[in-house]
Amino acid sequence: MQFRFSFKHMETSQALQNYAKEKIKVEVDKFVSKPIEAHVTFSVDRHEHLVLCSLAGGDGFSVNVEHVCEDMYGSVDHMIDKMVSQLKKKKEKLKDHKHHKAPEPFSAGEEAEDFESLPIDASDIVKFETVVKQRR
Repeated sequence: MQFRFSFKHMETSQALQNYAKEKIKVEVDKFVSKPIEAHVTFSVDRHEHLVLCSLAGGDGFSVNVEHVCEDMYGSVDHMIDKMVSQLKKKKEKLKDHKHHKAPEPFSAGEEAEDFESLPIDASDIVKFETVVKQRR
């Protein structure tokens, strides 16, 4: 996992970099197995401390998370919580997508009434149209 850190309107802090690096690495390793690049930006604007984290994965996903708080370490913690929830959502979407079962093929003994009651997805229509075009 590669990290890049940027500091805007504040001094560079090795302790803050190490803190964010450890927290992000622990949480991201739970969800991702491919190489990841993380760009973390720390910024201060008056009394607000902003942490912005952009994750880019090897398999084409990206996550952008930010949090504003009055404490920089608190901002990092809240940003990690938001990042974990986004990663969980992405993982659940991938799980649901991969395990989506296609409808069972029709058997010869079924009646016409049963065919009308089955749901039709837009993907089924697209598949049907591509098969019809290929047969022409």
